[in-house]
Amino acid sequence: MSNIAIKAENLSKAYQLGEIGTGTISRDLERWYARIRGKEDPFLRIGETNDRTAKGSSDIVWSLKDINFEIEQGDAVGIIGRNGAGKSTLLKVLSRVTSPTSGRITGKGRIASLLEVGTGFHPELTGRENIYLNGAILGMRKKEITRKFDEIVDFAGVERYIDTPVKRYSSGMYVRLA
Repeated sequence: MSNIAIKAENLSKAYQLGEIGTGTISRDLERWYARIRGKEDPFLRIGETNDRTAKGSSDIVWSLKDINFEIEQGDAVGIIGRNGAGKSTLLKVLSRVTSPTSGRITGKGRIASLLEVGTGFHPELTGRENIYLNGAILGMRKKEITRKFDEIVDFAGVERYIDTPVKRYSSGMYVRLA
C-alpha cells in the first residue's frame, strides 16, 4: 500500500496575457478546439506566433512547467522561491482553486489550502454561519463541522460573539476564526 498523499506528474500552468477572447463565441470555440488538438491558433495574424517556449515571443506565461513530486503522508513540506516563481500558483492548482494547463495531480483525502485568511467569509453572516459555510467550501459534511465546532470556537476565542456578524469582529478575532 502506497503512503503517497499527493503526487504531481508533469504539472504545468500557463496564463494568457493581455486580451482574452475574440468577441465571438464561435471564434473562441474554434481556438479552443485547435488548442486541444495541438494545432496552431486559426486566427493568428501573419508574423504572430504562439510558440510557448520562445521567451518574449508569446502572450503566454508559464507559471509552472513540468513539475513532478511526491509527498508522503505525514511529511511537512515548505515551498520557497522568488516572487513570481509559481509558489501560489502551485498551491492553487493543488487545492483545485484553478486547473492545471497540463499534467495530473492525485491525492488521498482532502486537499485544502489557506491562501488568504478569511477568503470565503461573508461579512453579513455570523461567526457560526461562516464556520458552516467555510466547512462546506472545504468539502466537509455538516456532521463533521458540528463535531469540530466547539474546538474551532475555543481556538478562535469568539464564544461570546459567535452569533454576531463577522463584520463586527476585530481583525484579530476575524483572523483567528478564519
